[in-house]
Amino acid sequence: MKLSNGAMIDDLLRWFSAYKKNMVALSYSNNTIELYSRAIDMFIEYSRGYQDEMGIYDIKSSYFAGFLSFMDELARLRGKNKENGFHLSKSTKETYLKAIRSFFVFIGDNNDELYNFERFFRKNRVANSSKPEEKIKYLNEEEIKRLKQTLEELKKRGGRNAYRNALLIKLMLFGGLRISEAIGVSIRNFDEQGSLVHISILGKGGKKQVAYVAAQEICDELEYFRAENFGDKEQPIMITGGGKPLDRTNAYQIVSGIYKRAGIRKKGLHILRHTLAMRLTQRGVSPIVIQKVLRHSSLATTTIYAKATEQTVAEVLTSNR
Repeated sequence: MKLSNGAMIDDLLRWFSAYKKNMVALSYSNNTIELYSRAIDMFIEYSRGYQDEMGIYDIKSSYFAGFLSFMDELARLRGKNKENGFHLSKSTKETYLKAIRSFFVFIGDNNDELYNFERFFRKNRVANSSKPEEKIKYLNEEEIKRLKQTLEELKKRGGRNAYRNALLIKLMLFGGLRISEAIGVSIRNFDEQGSLVHISILGKGGKKQVAYVAAQEICDELEYFRAENFGDKEQPIMITGGGKPLDRTNAYQIVSGIYKRAGIRKKGLHILRHTLAMRLTQRGVSPIVIQKVLRHSSLATTTIYAKATEQTVAEVLTSNR
């Protein structure tokens, strides 16, 4: 069985199906099958937040520690384990890690490439799992300000690519689009309705979805491309100078160059989507609303971002004064 067919979530689901059949064939107890399945279900849910930037080959030791932090955060939000400061107990974490390790050992033993994951568990102990605040990277307000200034400076120099790059980044940063969604837009996808722009896209699994972005954030770019593509609303916006569709590799290189120009040392495309989620969380926006903005299929994915900060607490406590 091939280790990967391309998309990380599809790969994990494919291997999970095979692993469950293997547990049944080996006469695992019903309790064990249920426990391991629940742990792997949560691991896959956690992975949905990273699927645009990672493949199954990219899963390493720190990723498993991040999963434990994710489960820790869910327990805190659900108000469990109060006696442990809203954290999972060590034994519970060890159980989750045991289930995930068993799953990845199975994958390692049965993939055609003989790719081995077991080595990533050797030094991965519960006591060394990463802190919750370290698991998500996002841009702070100063970095966002520098990024916006850099985009405006590049646009002043003129040229289609500057407007294309600005729109690409803003769709992810202010609309929460995934890179796979952002690189496929054309003018026909944008519908301004007052202060909000509705963006018709094909989301994960080819599902038709609507994303939202404040009109003021992208009005300049939309005006440019409406003028350029007048009479041809089907013309893709995200194309290279040679007229070829922009792909993830092109986009990563472009955005990385703009980060560097803006003095931002962080990397990645999905960090822009994370930034929107964290900004909303820090403003005290309900996870239900954030779920709709990010178009998460499950609220569990949204709760990755739901970390109360001192600033948020202060705003909540002083809002009525």
